Amino acid sequence: MGIYDRDYYREDGPRWAGAVASAGTIGLIALTIGLFFAQVLSTPRRARGAESTPQSELQVAVEFQYDKVAGGEVWRVFTAGVFPDVSLFTLIVSMLLLYWAGKELERVYGTRPFVAFFLLAGLAGTIGKLLLGLAGIDTNVASVGIGAAIFATMVLFACLNPRRTILVFFVLPMPIALLVGILLAFAVFGMLQDGTKVHAVGIVAGAVFGFLFFRFAPAVLNWSNAGRTRKVRRPAIRLHTSAPEVEYAAPPPKAPRPPPPVIERQSQNALDEQLEAKLDRVLGKVAQFGRGSLTAEELDILQQASEIYKRKRS
Repeated sequence: MGIYDRDYYREDGPRWAGAVASAGTIGLIALTIGLFFAQVLSTPRRARGAESTPQSELQVAVEFQYDKVAGGEVWRVFTAGVFPDVSLFTLIVSMLLLYWAGKELERVYGTRPFVAFFLLAGLAGTIGKLLLGLAGIDTNVASVGIGAAIFATMVLFACLNPRRTILVFFVLPMPIALLVGILLAFAVFGMLQDGTKVHAVGIVAGAVFGFLFFRFAPAVLNWSNAGRTRKVRRPAIRLHTSAPEVEYAAPPPKAPRPPPPVIERQSQNALDEQLEAKLDRVLGKVAQFGRGSLTAEELDILQQASEIYKRKRS
């Protein structure tokens, strides 16, 4: 059996299975678009002769500003990284990147961990802005947007697929890791050129969060899954009345017969198939999270398979 025939390399199933597997990504996209239009609808109309476009009332209420957070409006720390900026071009680009990278990350980590990762990445970006305000820098600059979460998603995707090559503008081949680095550098330098460090710090904090999630999430997820599997509910003890004993004549014992060689070979084949099935699951876990995520029992399965294969070769 080839490596691409194993279960963790197959993508069989109905056409709608991909949408179900990407339910978290699609839900985040729908939530972001809904919040975008909610901000647009809360924007007052521009008066005739006015030089500037009025700002969305909802965005003013949820955006991060250090002076207002220090004054007691703590909810801005949580809402500033979830609400998108009122820019249609930025929204379209962000949603395309989220769908492209998010559906694969959700397939690797699962729906709930990925959704939690995206929301925590936005919070990490806001915490970076909060630390900048504590240092006395840009304390009166307002900031809102999902840039930190989007760049965290792209960095995590690049860490999982560092050698994958994509066609930039459908012409220029480029490794995904290099492309993400270029986009991150352009975003940071572009925001620094505007004279505000808050936006740049938020994006850098999101990118750092994506890298830290790549390094430590497999071990944390593996530990939490192992903790759940250990909790086995024991069945309740039931009392049964014993039936009256019936005396009967036991048949004479038969002499045991040694099993024929064919049965031994069949049992040995069954044991080999069981070991191979376990080995497939272990190799699938290594392909997703790396060898460091294996438990002691799974490492023992690898050792047993290695010894068996060595004996067959000799």
